[in-house]
Amino acid sequence: MKKRHLQLIRLLNRGRRVTAEELSQETGASIRTIQRDMLSLEELGYPIWSVPGIGGGYEMLPNRLLPPLHLREQEAVALYLTLKWMEQISDVPFGDIRNTLSDWYANELPQDLETKIHRLERNILWLGNKQIPKTPFTKDIYQAVEQRNQIEIAYRTTKGQRTFTVAPIGMALLDLKWYLFGLSELGLRQYRVDRIEAVQLLEEMFESEDLVTLLQASDERVGVTVQLELTPLGRRLLEDVLPDIEEKNEWDIPEEELPFLSRQLLKAGAEVEVKAPSALREMMKEHTKRLAALYV
Repeated sequence: MKKRHLQLIRLLNRGRRVTAEELSQETGASIRTIQRDMLSLEELGYPIWSVPGIGGGYEMLPNRLLPPLHLREQEAVALYLTLKWMEQISDVPFGDIRNTLSDWYANELPQDLETKIHRLERNILWLGNKQIPKTPFTKDIYQAVEQRNQIEIAYRTTKGQRTFTVAPIGMALLDLKWYLFGLSELGLRQYRVDRIEAVQLLEEMFESEDLVTLLQASDERVGVTVQLELTPLGRRLLEDVLPDIEEKNEWDIPEEELPFLSRQLLKAGAEVEVKAPSALREMMKEHTKRLAALYV
């Protein structure tokens, strides 16, 4: 495929009808060359609709089946393994497509490459947590994020169900669990999607910066320095809790996150000691008192 062909595809994907003259001006090619290019792209499988006469032109049909990608062998294998990894994710927004996409893709490959991939499939495994909670509202959340509609969610908290009105900024996958990041009257908050018990799409739209920008801003919150003394086992037990735990003993943590961190540190037991701040030490003392009281 010529570089000009790729440029023409980008122009047609803008979603409007484009005349041969406009395409000629954009690419610098003659109108006759553009007409030949359109025939070539149609032969490659691109669903180009041609409308003759005044007001006519070319456009790409919506909801189209895209032509196959042209990949090197290593790229084809990498894409297949990525599709297989997707099957481990609970309730991908696009539904059951995740269960068939890799097989459909493999069936389109040459026989020798398909055989190679199926051999690899028996030797490259994903052995993650199989107890991934169901998240039936993932697709609803995804659509709200895409359409920029506010939503009302019924959310299961430790104190019972609560209702929140949220502007759904985005979603994130952490440890194979989906999280909704949304703006509410409490500011930017995250909600585990498997704890959402109902979703209502509201008519109100919202405008906001993207999730990456908002998360970067939240990282700039005023924090406190947490100092820990850890045994080698303690570092291993908490490697998913604190970054760079193999090299560090101090971290800057937003003050409002200390209660959550204190509960996370409990999983290491006596393998970790909080040196500072004093507020976190007091939280750990309260946790240990409550824990000891259970075994009196």
